[in-house]
Amino acid sequence: MSIKNFSFKQIKEKADYIRKILLSKDLYWGSNLRNDYRTFMENNEYAPLIGTICDERINADDAWNFPYWLHKKMKKEAQEFKLESLLNQNFEKELREYLKDKWPKGMSEKDREDYLRRIPRYLENALKFFIRINCSPVDLFENRAYCALEVYFTLRRIPGIGPKKANMITRDFIYISKGKKDPNGWFIQIKRKNPRFKVERENLLDMPIDVHVIKVFNRIFGRFKGNWRRELPNHILDVIAFSKLVSPEFPAKLDGLFWRVGREYCHDRNPKCTDCCLNKICEIGIKTISQ
Repeated sequence: MSIKNFSFKQIKEKADYIRKILLSKDLYWGSNLRNDYRTFMENNEYAPLIGTICDERINADDAWNFPYWLHKKMKKEAQEFKLESLLNQNFEKELREYLKDKWPKGMSEKDREDYLRRIPRYLENALKFFIRINCSPVDLFENRAYCALEVYFTLRRIPGIGPKKANMITRDFIYISKGKKDPNGWFIQIKRKNPRFKVERENLLDMPIDVHVIKVFNRIFGRFKGNWRRELPNHILDVIAFSKLVSPEFPAKLDGLFWRVGREYCHDRNPKCTDCCLNKICEIGIKTISQ
């Protein structure tokens, strides 16, 4: 089965059910960083940027802990965690050492080497970008309100910040501006310099999409198995359209629910359908529970 087997009325019924869930639940997740790590993130202009760029296909906590690990190592060598010193770092060497016992279990050797090839290059290019424009990640933003798309396109200028990361950072800035999520290090530093900074017009921001989102979306409409990573581009427009049915005032809000369901309940082989909040409108959930 697929979305092609459902009428608009049936699709809208699923969207309306999910909308009620979004309105009744707090789906804003925070960081698991230790207090000393968090303090460092809130007081160093480049630490959140480095954590953001590293946060790709590895454990998110490991990605966000890397800047502090690097800071401690640089401190032992009498180096400050500042732009000029960071540019002298061999990021491939440092990441290889840091991640040697932290790689995700299912990540192949080929994917690990690909990560170690790309991410150090992104980090170096991002740091050079800020030298070139004579600015820091915090100073990218002025002391005023921004619409969501202005933040998105401002972030897209940075090497290593692709569409998905720019979207997710913008979404988080919206949540923080609305008081729905604790501020992260980047936002805190911007707000400290620019007290009037906030992000508005969230209706303009589309939903960020990953394999969890694609998997949950397909299972809601009756397809259990698929190569979700490879198929992701084929489903993007359907998911974006569906998110606007669910939450036209803030389509990106649906990401929080689908990501959490995909990670905690909708496992690849043995999904926990009986515990999932979507099991009344998910075709796979309905079928699984009835068996």
